[in-house]
Amino acid sequence: MTNELELPKKPSFITPALIGTVSLFIALVPISLAPILVKFCEEEISSNAVAFYRGLIGTLAFGLLSGIDTVRRQQPGTKPVEVQPFTKREVWLFLGMGIAAATYFILWAWSLNQTTVANVTLLFGLNPVFIGLAGWSLFGQQFDRKFLVGMMMSMGGAIAIGFNDVQFGTDQLQGDAIALLSGVSFAAYLILVEKLRDNFSTATIMLCRCGFTTLFSLPIIFAEERLFPYSAVGWFLLIFQCLFCQVLGQGLLAYSLSKLSAGFVAITLLIEPILASILAWIIFSERLGFSDWVAFSVVLCGIFLAQS
Repeated sequence: MTNELELPKKPSFITPALIGTVSLFIALVPISLAPILVKFCEEEISSNAVAFYRGLIGTLAFGLLSGIDTVRRQQPGTKPVEVQPFTKREVWLFLGMGIAAATYFILWAWSLNQTTVANVTLLFGLNPVFIGLAGWSLFGQQFDRKFLVGMMMSMGGAIAIGFNDVQFGTDQLQGDAIALLSGVSFAAYLILVEKLRDNFSTATIMLCRCGFTTLFSLPIIFAEERLFPYSAVGWFLLIFQCLFCQVLGQGLLAYSLSKLSAGFVAITLLIEPILASILAWIIFSERLGFSDWVAFSVVLCGIFLAQS
């Protein structure tokens, strides 16, 4: 009788954290373009109508994906999945997540019509602070010194990137407050999605999220006058930003929360102003100074420090 020798398995470099990080960085591209695309759409329809269409098209897309996944699981030869009834905790998590998602997006789209894109990006980007406070006060999370230093470095660099374009005035005070509230709602959304990703798929979570956005914006749009784009370009931009930003961008963002923490995801999203600045440099030939590149480096170093 001989003993079989088991060779040690080679360590795999493809870790869940790496998969989540790659998904998150891909999601940053459509998320970074979202403010510009929404601004273009708001030239023909209202901000509430944009929110409604993003919710409606997202609901249809993720409903289709959920249906395909259900059919695939029922194919012969596949392992049957035991369907468990929703617990009371899961129901409340879904309800809170849907309300937070609908609130943040409606407020975010509204703020773009009330203040500048730079102000919205700056104030909305404060959500890592809200996530940290909520995690510490509600869930007893502890953050080490490197994470906190990395978070502050990233936020400082992100603020420095767009600070020259920020315009504070009494006529924009309402829009600035709305942008800040949207950041608070977005922080709550990320935390709740992180809790739900333990037991539910991305398609299920996003179906619920888009459904809530549609329901919340439906009563509002009846009072709007601009519900439909009046040009073919307007329809194209509307459908494109719904599929590109909502389905692809937000879908990958939700998927990354199954591999990464909400705090790290929020910090990584601070790369958004970097991408927006680089895209403006490439497309519109906007000037990038030495201080901008220094701020880019600070953001990236802060993210690396927080992840380590």
